[in-house]
Amino acid sequence: MRLLRDLPGEVRPGEELSRHTTFRIGGPAWCLFFPTTVESFVEAISRARREGIPWYILGRGSNVLFPDTGFPGLVISTKSLVRIEATGDGVVAEAGAPLAALVPLGYGALAGIPGTVGGAVAMNAGTRQGEVGEYVVAVGVLGRDGVPRRIPASACGFAYRSSRLKRLGLPVLWVELSRPESDVDPAQVIRARYSQPVELPSAGCVFRNPPDAPPAGWLIERAGLKGKRIGDALVSPRHANFICNLGRAKAAEVLALMDLVRERVRRVFGVFLEPELEIVWA
Repeated sequence: MRLLRDLPGEVRPGEELSRHTTFRIGGPAWCLFFPTTVESFVEAISRARREGIPWYILGRGSNVLFPDTGFPGLVISTKSLVRIEATGDGVVAEAGAPLAALVPLGYGALAGIPGTVGGAVAMNAGTRQGEVGEYVVAVGVLGRDGVPRRIPASACGFAYRSSRLKRLGLPVLWVELSRPESDVDPAQVIRARYSQPVELPSAGCVFRNPPDAPPAGWLIERAGLKGKRIGDALVSPRHANFICNLGRAKAAEVLALMDLVRERVRRVFGVFLEPELEIVWA
């Protein structure tokens, strides 16, 4: 692969993305790249930009749905960028560091959240006990001009399951986090998440909780959609805001089921559900 030939990391042309997502859905990427240094990560993005090649950053594969046809460009995985360094006031973590690795360091409120630090910061992931953005001091990003820079938390625009970083499409390179002011029992947080299905592949919560309305899962359940199925895509009988893969679900089936859920909830409650799931279009 000429584009990545001299960069530290592993190159896999034509790799099936279903092998790298928690949904177990997705066709082949033109190329999947696992950089082993932040510099290699930055250079891969910069080269793709210069060559006009579509690119996408993939963490641990949660909260994302790839098309059945795959992705006609470069998918860059941060799985190897996992360094975490303790500082006097908190930690600095590379984008691919799993959130689970932060829990023993005092970030108990983040227990049970899948995925990586970079993706979690971009979408301001969280639980009832707290959101990632509450701990952010600064974020290292790759600007649109190709220059890495440090963005203070005050400029990140954190909101419910969103941030300015995500809205602008700025790749997260590393994150600086402050130490939590109070301890949260991670076991208590995980117990609160036991209602979530883990026995079948899924991507986590599919829809955002709407403002000024009951949670999305409550609305979907009361609309009578628990257990609704299209092909091998199933609204979980355990948690209605999860869509599960019964084995051979296609992205098209998941999208059709999402459309059915949104329309039924709109008709029954007058509430329009916004996706939390990141849908990648070919």
